[in-house]
Amino acid sequence: MGRFGDLDDYFDPGLTLTVKGKEYTLPLPSAELGLWCRRIALMAGEAGAASTDEELADASSRAHTAAAELPPLPGAEKLSFEQLLLGPVYAEMMSDGVPDPYIQFCAQTAYIWIIAGEEQAARYWHAGGRPEARGPGNRADRRRMRTGGGAGTPAQASTSGTRSPTTSGGNGRARRSRGRRS
Repeated sequence: MGRFGDLDDYFDPGLTLTVKGKEYTLPLPSAELGLWCRRIALMAGEAGAASTDEELADASSRAHTAAAELPPLPGAEKLSFEQLLLGPVYAEMMSDGVPDPYIQFCAQTAYIWIIAGEEQAARYWHAGGRPEARGPGNRADRRRMRTGGGAGTPAQASTSGTRSPTTSGGNGRARRSRGRRS
């Protein structure tokens, strides 16, 4: 029978974020906080996917039922989103005078870390919180993006009469017209 190593080797110490040159290490979330975050993400996804008022009402009803079934987070009624997600690091950041937008960004990164993992949290962090859509990956994809379709013929190239200069024999200089000069 196989034996696995200690999980602390993989998850310890948590998530380390650097803010204004100082490292803050977020502890691993409790089971209750992890469950709460994943439920919130699921409910938000269902509400976002609703395309009719009826689907939205159904998603809202399911969210209300799911929220009632969640175990209460200790002290959650008195804590902000940032305090819940950052835990003891929140107080440390406050005493260090970290600006509120930085604290919010760190809490959002922690939320993504909890629901989607370290790789997604790193993408969010490195994108500065602006997860723009990924650009097309290769030339064929870019061509489809320009023409507005997935299939079919790419748009015809310009026929304005302009050309790239050709090079002469190997000296690297462009050929010049030997026509009439004004």
